[in-house]
Amino acid sequence: MPDSVHAVSACLPLWEHNIRYEEGDAEVVSKLKAAYPRFCLHPFVRQLCRQVFGSDSAGLIFPTRNSAERALRYVKWRGVTTASLVPVAGQPFCGVAIDPKEFSTLKEYWQHAGEVISSRGAEMALRGERVTCTATPARNQILNRLAELRGCRKDDLWIFPCGMAAIAAVWRAIRQHDATNPSVQFGFPYVDTLKIQQRFEPAAYHFYPIGNSSDIEALRTLLKTEKVSAVFCESPTNPLLTTPDLVTLRSLADEYGFVLVIDDTLAACINQNVLPYADVVVTSLTKYFSGYGDVLAGSVMLNSASKHAVKLRDTLRDDFEEMLIDADAEILEKNSRDVRERVSVINRNAEILAKRLSQHPLVDRVYHPSLNASVAAFPDESTPSVGFGGLLSVVLKNPATTTPVVFDRLEVCKGPNLGTNFTLCCPYTILAHYTELDFVEECGVSRWLLRISIGIEPVEELWQRFERAFTAV
Repeated sequence: MPDSVHAVSACLPLWEHNIRYEEGDAEVVSKLKAAYPRFCLHPFVRQLCRQVFGSDSAGLIFPTRNSAERALRYVKWRGVTTASLVPVAGQPFCGVAIDPKEFSTLKEYWQHAGEVISSRGAEMALRGERVTCTATPARNQILNRLAELRGCRKDDLWIFPCGMAAIAAVWRAIRQHDATNPSVQFGFPYVDTLKIQQRFEPAAYHFYPIGNSSDIEALRTLLKTEKVSAVFCESPTNPLLTTPDLVTLRSLADEYGFVLVIDDTLAACINQNVLPYADVVVTSLTKYFSGYGDVLAGSVMLNSASKHAVKLRDTLRDDFEEMLIDADAEILEKNSRDVRERVSVINRNAEILAKRLSQHPLVDRVYHPSLNASVAAFPDESTPSVGFGGLLSVVLKNPATTTPVVFDRLEVCKGPNLGTNFTLCCPYTILAHYTELDFVEECGVSRWLLRISIGIEPVEELWQRFERAFTAV
């Protein structure tokens, strides 16, 4: 979804489909033509890999030689000795060939670092067209639009082929200046942000999964005895939509000298301005900025007032190379023209639905910033907030019996991704953490949680769809 050959979400319409997908059921997996491109290879990407590596070989193709070399270093760090570089004739791409038995380790880098070739890039390469990443007017307009929306200088922005590639670039920049001290994940994050800290060298990290005041004090205690390189957090968090205490995190960063990295993807580009609290802001542009679900992209925004700004800017510039291809930049620029209008409608719809859902007798808990009186959309009253965002999470009463029924009957698109102009629902914990459900529940995230990304459909029509699904119970 959407109905495009370059769609970035798969359709898993029934609860059992999601379970069977996670368990590798061939009947379900074989019917998926494509899925989120970091997790599942697009048919064009698979075809290009077969063309480069041969049908009996294994490997992945990366946007540039430098990114392929990073993937190669990663698999060696993970203990693989069989991998090698394979240039792709006539393209900027470069492949990494690997023993099929070790392919899953190479796939880890593809997923976590996000340095992927897009379906459009693979399609062009299959047609024999040269794939380019150049200074097109579309790319310049994207930077201008982001600078206007975010209130920063264009020189402090970099665009990447997806949000995780942006996070990985910031990770590399931090590690250039602090190669060994652990990082901190504050609050329960999107899965791959934590995986980078767990699996990328030096694999030294601390995790405070709740992200509340107790975790703030635990972090403060840690900092008194141990130096940390960086603290990563989200605002709001995915999937519980909480806002961490950014004021205190900023204060701790100033006192102890670590880099504070904030992922503001769920703030939808216009709802929050976390830049005053962050040293670096990372954003998945795939979500609300694009809004149409047919292109991947991400951005890094540097706080020029940060005491780390000079060294981070130099390192980011030295490391950076364009990997978002021109064909994808054209789509992203077109999609993002109406971002303010889309997000405003989504904000309004989500706030109405969150309130109604919270009052429904079948609903146990709704997670949405508008419902949490103790946590404003902003930690600082002096900073205006446009809205509370379009993502909400729901846990039903008697969830083991009610959730599969409601999910199956809910008449919206079913699959991963968020920020689209159409409403999208997924069993988030099942898809993101199927092999660690007990641990995730200890972190406060129910295995029965439904994550719903509200779209721009008429709000009363959406509410009728929810009511019909509840009636099925």
